[in-house]
Amino acid sequence: MKKMTTLKRSVAALVIAGLSSAGWAQGVTIDFSSSRGTGTAQDRVLMENVRVLTPIANPFSPGSFTTTEVSYNVIFRFDPVTLHLVPETITQSGGTGASTCANADVQVYNSVRGASAPLSGATVTIGSRTATTNSSGVASFTSLPTGVASIGVAASGYVSTTQAATLSCTATNNVAVALSPAAGQTGGLTSGQFRVILTWGQNPSDLDSHMTGPNADGTTRWHVYYSSRTNGGVCGLDVDDTSSYGPETITCPATSTTTGLRAGVYRYSVHHFSGSSNIGTSGANVRLEFANGTVYNYTPPASGFTGSNNVWTVFELTVSSTGAISVAPVNTIRTGVSAGSVSRPKEGAVQYGSPEDASLFQNLAK
Repeated sequence: MKKMTTLKRSVAALVIAGLSSAGWAQGVTIDFSSSRGTGTAQDRVLMENVRVLTPIANPFSPGSFTTTEVSYNVIFRFDPVTLHLVPETITQSGGTGASTCANADVQVYNSVRGASAPLSGATVTIGSRTATTNSSGVASFTSLPTGVASIGVAASGYVSTTQAATLSCTATNNVAVALSPAAGQTGGLTSGQFRVILTWGQNPSDLDSHMTGPNADGTTRWHVYYSSRTNGGVCGLDVDDTSSYGPETITCPATSTTTGLRAGVYRYSVHHFSGSSNIGTSGANVRLEFANGTVYNYTPPASGFTGSNNVWTVFELTVSSTGAISVAPVNTIRTGVSAGSVSRPKEGAVQYGSPEDASLFQNLAK
């Protein structure tokens, strides 16, 4: 309760600061009753629809008031030293003067079948707005606020998810979201499995998922990617996409195998194979899901990428000798890694928190 009170005071302080140019009015109410908090990156949290209610006295009727309402979206940065959420940016999302010129088409897919299986009848929520996907799996929105938005998606028989996207007014924003089948459904995760789902925007046209992990010999590592979809007999690439948006999905252990997770480090990376733009501006979103409902979301750094052929190493998942699992972000970039047979690194060469070995991405051919 104390932490929540501190959070609300921080939001209120930021909202009030944002209103300072208009002056302070007695009786202003900061209303959190319909606000929603969502993680948008490794260390960022978005709180949407913080409502500010301001009474305005009627000069012709002493003692009577009208109330104006303005809503805001606030992004917080998590400070691991103080364990505080630090208000970082504020965007007006409703009321007079709000910029609501963004349009969005949200495409919803089955994560283990990809673009061939769009989901119709899914419910998509952006802010206070809700729409249902059509027969092509698309839900359309108009007149949305600009800036970072939280997109919630739910469908019968699938695991609901929330994904962040940055909306602008220059063109319709196309956002891809992939849902995993629920437990008990075909493709649903079972105990001991995890899944990684990559989606992105129109450019680059081809981002590739790469997962490495320990071989049974304990000295070498396997590498799962588009040309070796079940290498090592542990993880499997369910979907490979080469024409924008994704999804690209890896399940570990693969649904078709009875092999369990081996002890060691599992490292996941995204490679920019082809197409314009770069990973940082692609709208890429990586979601790591576990059968018990635990979810991690990752977005790439906005800068640090040079041209194409970049590798974004996203996270490491470590399985102990007792089967315990821990996850740590890596979030590093290696530039100029050209794509063309694969040289596998030795298991002993794995260093925690490092970019994936560049040799993995040499001489790869579609």
